[in-house]
Amino acid sequence: MTSPPGTPAPTAGSRGSSLGGHAVVYLVGTALQGLGVLLVLPFATRVLGATEFGRVATGLVVVQMVGTIAAAGIPQVILREHHRGEEGPRVARALAGTMVLLAVALGVVGLALALVLSATGHADLGQWVPLVVAAVALTTVVAGQTLMRARLQPWGFLALAVLATVAAQLAGLLAARGEPTAERYLTAYAAVVLVAALVAVALGRPLPPTVERERVSAGVRLAAPLLPQAAAMLGLLSGDVLLARALVGEAGAGTYQVALQLGNMPFVLAVALFNAWGPLVLSHPVEGRWAWTARTGTVLTAVVAAGAAGVALLGPWLVAVMADPGFDHGAMVGALGLICTVSISYMLYQGSSLAVLDAERTGRLAWSALAALAVVVAVALWLAPGREGTDGVVGIAVAKAVGYLVLMALTTAFARRHSSLRWPRRAAAVAGCGAALAVAGSVLPLTGAGAWLRVVLAALVAVAALAAAPRIVRVLRG
Repeated sequence: MTSPPGTPAPTAGSRGSSLGGHAVVYLVGTALQGLGVLLVLPFATRVLGATEFGRVATGLVVVQMVGTIAAAGIPQVILREHHRGEEGPRVARALAGTMVLLAVALGVVGLALALVLSATGHADLGQWVPLVVAAVALTTVVAGQTLMRARLQPWGFLALAVLATVAAQLAGLLAARGEPTAERYLTAYAAVVLVAALVAVALGRPLPPTVERERVSAGVRLAAPLLPQAAAMLGLLSGDVLLARALVGEAGAGTYQVALQLGNMPFVLAVALFNAWGPLVLSHPVEGRWAWTARTGTVLTAVVAAGAAGVALLGPWLVAVMADPGFDHGAMVGALGLICTVSISYMLYQGSSLAVLDAERTGRLAWSALAALAVVVAVALWLAPGREGTDGVVGIAVAKAVGYLVLMALTTAFARRHSSLRWPRRAAAVAGCGAALAVAGSVLPLTGAGAWLRVVLAALVAVAALAAAPRIVRVLRG
């Protein structure tokens, strides 16, 4: 499909400088947003203990899930519509306003449900209310951040990321020091996220949906298949924590959560690069859009693969810093390497998903995500039930890794069918090498010769990354 008249097309130089410069800011912002909990993790695990920390982790997953439902798949459409014609920015603001209204409506329903359940003795308002407030506020923050991305304004994105994650997590930790309970932690967290939501409204200036009724309606229709897709994606992202709690207990969920937060480091790198890359792909001149996407996407996949391999190989030492001996370090290291492979699959998936979105085949994205989520659940139910300790935790990690592999394969197949995007063979090569090294980090011994081999392999990965850095920079600069 072609871009409508009036769509701005950046020059090659501006695209290169934007991808290079913005990626740095997005990397910091997304790192803080995705790994905000990691900054307080060594303290939170010690203050709360495995059981209360597992409850906090579960509560945060619920917040993200409710926020995703409230967003209704609109963020992707905001990015697309912003670059479509002179009215595009106004339409994007109206779609952001739609997100906020949906979040508030869902929040009202959530509070009403909490009151009913509390009256019947089936819910504690002290736990429900912070979760509902945080979900509504987080959706509003995402609306503001999406507008910042569409406008190529990474500093606004960064400000919201700092408030909604690092500040919120620190507030939760400080509150829990006085009374080490999940309720105190989540209440303080929700209060700061609410402040971030007010800042997001001030920066993004969303508009009522009625100001661009026709295009907002069309955008909502396009986004509709993305609602189940977004819910399934969140299930892939965080549902494994809920599965861990159900299948291996709250202590096992807390152990798995530590490995997940460490494994999210290369995943956050992938998200940060995509935050800078995605808007540039959709604003690229259509005649060369997918060739440019394949070329730059392969380079970005190589960067993520190197990060995934490095984190997995250094797993024993990272785990020792993040959790005290009361946690199962062997299980964490075994799960960590497998979780790191997710970031590699995700980077390739994101490039393919842009092609499917641009072809207006959003239903294909929904089917891919739902199928991948079904695989995660099926594999987890096969490998994890009743297996306390290392086997159960690692089984959940295997399920997550396989699910993302299925997601990437299906979405890439749909992109090939509905667009001209063709990933080169070297993309598969760098992805395969990175995944193999990450799995090696999962199975190598933690001490003795195995530990030395980990260090050697990590050093080789670092040397290879440094050697390839000049070429990577040249490609990214166009």
